Amino acid sequence: MTRKELNLAIFEGKADKVLWQPRLHEWIGRHRENGTMPERFKDMDDLEIYDELRCSVRYAAHAGIETITDVERKEERRDNHLFSTIRTPKGEITTVHQEIWENGKLVNSRIVEYPVKTIYDLKVLTDVIEHTHYQVNQDAFRVAAERVGHRAEPTVFLNSSGFTELIKWWCGLEETFYLLHDHRKDVEVFLEASDRLDDRQVDAALQLPCRIFNFGDHANDEFTPPPILKRYMLPRWQHISSRLHAAGRFVHSHWDGHSHTILPYLKDSGLDSVEALTPEPQGNITLEEIKEAVGDSIVVLDILPAIHFLPQYSTREVLDFAKKVIDMFAPRLILGVSDEISPTGQIEKIEAISQLVDKTCGLVE
Repeated sequence: MTRKELNLAIFEGKADKVLWQPRLHEWIGRHRENGTMPERFKDMDDLEIYDELRCSVRYAAHAGIETITDVERKEERRDNHLFSTIRTPKGEITTVHQEIWENGKLVNSRIVEYPVKTIYDLKVLTDVIEHTHYQVNQDAFRVAAERVGHRAEPTVFLNSSGFTELIKWWCGLEETFYLLHDHRKDVEVFLEASDRLDDRQVDAALQLPCRIFNFGDHANDEFTPPPILKRYMLPRWQHISSRLHAAGRFVHSHWDGHSHTILPYLKDSGLDSVEALTPEPQGNITLEEIKEAVGDSIVVLDILPAIHFLPQYSTREVLDFAKKVIDMFAPRLILGVSDEISPTGQIEKIEAISQLVDKTCGLVE
């Protein structure tokens, strides 16, 4: 059995092994960019580094769904700020990023002014959503999937929920909740447009031979507390999951950070799996609480806290925790790092877990 075959078999409930699939892209990218890549990896591409560490890879085959829009976009830099403007027949909205440059290289950027501040801005954003469509590029998906090869079953991203998109990109956390409180009807018009956008994207996704999809929702206690989860998230997950399941596909959502209050709702979500649940000592949930929520039917992706890979935790502590996770969740487990190993993480711990998985249940190559 290959890693690709095991990846799919775990979702199908036919596996008797654990797939070790940590996300290393941030670690690889930062060390390559900073010239700090360890000597043994210097001449390797990303997939060769995964092979060297004997890991599967999750998102290297994300390709094939292309966005089409006729809205006008422009960018302008003023000193260390980037102004990004979107214009539709309904008006325009502008996001302001503060940028940090070092030696002519952009090293950081963050939103300092969100574009949606009023219901009029929200109507412009809704118009942006209505002008967005999708097309399929089968060749792009095929090339990406062939490059990943035996390493993993391809996983393709689908949209985040309209509600968490408001928080992450358009309003910010506080202003999203203020807007919802003051103008619920207008926010729900936007969310309904986002749901229609989801369906257009799923129409495209189902044209690909991809079997596994991901919602990058970033659901957690702060973004999507139970009242929000029940009203806006669960119906969306249930609807899209039913469409994908009818076509023999699988789907998981990204839940990271604190998830104690929303975890009991997972069983009603319709999701096949949940990605990046963050247990103690980094998050606010225990392994026992996660196990109670997923039972023996929902696949768990990741679970190893990212802070375990920092120097203050010993390799022995990391291995003991990983062994407990395997014992509790296998074979409905795709082991990884929640969310991913940071650039300051110790990569030798990744290799140590490869050896642990091999000793415990046989590492698939």
